[in-house]
Amino acid sequence: MVATSAAPRPRLATIKGGLSAPNQRHQQLPLSSLALLDLSLLDIAHSRPPIASSLPVPPQKLAGARRHPWRRNCYRLLPLPRQHHLRASPSLAAMEPYVQTETYDLENGGSLVFERDLYLVSERLARPPPKFHGVRIHDTPTGEQQWMITADLKGSSEPPISERILFSFKACNWPDGLAHALQEGLARVCGQHIAALRGSRFAYFARHDTMGEPMAPSSHPVLMIHVQHLDLMLHETRKELELTRVHNHRAQMTLAHHAEAIQMLAKDRKSLRLQRAKKDATIRRLREKIRTLEVTVRTQQDQIQELEDEGDDIREAMTS
Repeated sequence: MVATSAAPRPRLATIKGGLSAPNQRHQQLPLSSLALLDLSLLDIAHSRPPIASSLPVPPQKLAGARRHPWRRNCYRLLPLPRQHHLRASPSLAAMEPYVQTETYDLENGGSLVFERDLYLVSERLARPPPKFHGVRIHDTPTGEQQWMITADLKGSSEPPISERILFSFKACNWPDGLAHALQEGLARVCGQHIAALRGSRFAYFARHDTMGEPMAPSSHPVLMIHVQHLDLMLHETRKELELTRVHNHRAQMTLAHHAEAIQMLAKDRKSLRLQRAKKDATIRRLREKIRTLEVTVRTQQDQIQELEDEGDDIREAMTS
């Protein structure tokens, strides 16, 4: 792909030491209800878009910096953000989970994958710099982490007029979700401004419609429709990953249900064992009491027999 811009071509997503300081914000908010989660995600985007009903998938346990295998050459190690908790009462801290939020603004500048191209095309179309928001949620029975990513690409009311692009989706972690949002935002901007981008290198970029479906881009003089084929394969791969995530979530739900049933059965078994032990102890105590009473009865029978014999002897002595 031939670049016509004088600006130097950005390296693919090189992140040194994670996100830059102006783009990295961490905070922990107490989650008391689902409504608070919706507000923390949607109010920061200045709108209330419909959230995609994608089911969660448990992420791999992350410790320190991890490499993303599916983008082995896309960007370097991304260190996990530090967690900061607000002070709260012990009862509140014990009852309510915490939600971590992230915000990334292209206006501050960075070197993420797709970031440079998205910033240049937004500047060319006189669009405000896009913003991306992430909220970590816990919506699985076992409490795995899940991120809701929201992309807000505001439009322009002055010529050239452009519409606002707003979409959201779920991701396993913040770095993967941010990279996905940058690529999707770039494709949707190129799909919305086909005529305005004609004659520039952005005319050959992958295009997506308002629903995120691939569109046919202009045929490149050298690469032809190779970019379109790659975008179609990426789109199908993401569909398969979403199906895998749904299947994994259902498997988690089933395992959680079975684990709960096993726990209840184990509790019932323990209770029945205790009841059986108590009844066995009662039976042993009653049997011991019966044996004692039998001995007492036999002793009293012997005493009665001796008294009867003595009475017979006395009657015989009196008659004689």
